[in-house]
Amino acid sequence: MNENDISVDQKPGHDEDDVDPENQMFSLSGNNENLELAIDSSHEIEIDHHGEMLTVGQEFPDVRSCRRALRDMAIAQHFEMQTIKSDKTRFTAKCSSEGCPWRVHAAKLPGVPTFTIRTIHESHTCGGINHLGHQQASVQWVATSVEQRLRENPNCKPKEILEEIHRVHGITLSYKQAWRGKERIMATMRGSFEEGYRLLPQYCDQVKRTNPGSIASVYGSPADDCFQRLFVSFQASIYGFLNACRPLLGLDRTYLKSKYLGTLLLATGFDGDGALFPLAFGIVDEESDENWMWFLCELHNLLETNTENMPRLTILSDRQKGIVEGVEQNSSQRPFTASA
Repeated sequence: MNENDISVDQKPGHDEDDVDPENQMFSLSGNNENLELAIDSSHEIEIDHHGEMLTVGQEFPDVRSCRRALRDMAIAQHFEMQTIKSDKTRFTAKCSSEGCPWRVHAAKLPGVPTFTIRTIHESHTCGGINHLGHQQASVQWVATSVEQRLRENPNCKPKEILEEIHRVHGITLSYKQAWRGKERIMATMRGSFEEGYRLLPQYCDQVKRTNPGSIASVYGSPADDCFQRLFVSFQASIYGFLNACRPLLGLDRTYLKSKYLGTLLLATGFDGDGALFPLAFGIVDEESDENWMWFLCELHNLLETNTENMPRLTILSDRQKGIVEGVEQNSSQRPFTASA
């Protein structure tokens, strides 16, 4: 199995706040049922170069820089901009409001990538936008706006991102935009979820290479090679459980809150002082009887491989059907006894 053998099933889940970001609009007042937040065009916003007025003759390194400057100005001054022409040599846009005369035209200087503003009608008659959101406030703009804050505090929540954007720029965006903007920056900082799943086979190989005696296996769905299961037990955990723990094994699970969800299955021993001692963990696409039986089979193979005289173990669990059947299936060959 190579790094391309495992993909990720495209079934995205909830974000870290357990809120579906698909259509959620977040109210700064905390009331999401009837969001009525008027945009005050006189709102004092904290801006640096984003709020400066553009002038005829002003130059930019290239067309992208020119477009970004116009976008930032539109957001800062609370009007939306409609692009009329945009190519490698020229950029023309106007105010999106019907009848407003504001218009700008920029063009490339000969022989260099530099763009300069040729004409601009600075006056608006529209009064600015008076609705939620902003046409120029894309997900990428959100990501760029909060990148530094997320680098300093990766645990910053979408709610806090929305509050900062409203405070700094005076606009209110959807929860989904804040969530996706954060996700985009986190992907540049830590890699994407999809890339992480693709690297699982390599991770397992590295665990076994750098920790001899450890067990690390990843399995994909036979139908489409999407991620299905991961089982990991480090050699130190195996040795400690077999040599310093009571013949007692606790089984539990917890649900993962990430883009693609999943369930973490846990097998934990108890040392001489009664403290928890981790033996192994598994990650599965969902909690099911079949996945619990697979996890117990992996535990059975682990213990059978590493000891010849392993005493029968008592299992502590919530007696879910899959756990009970898994214990019964493996008990005839040891090492499991009844589930308590």
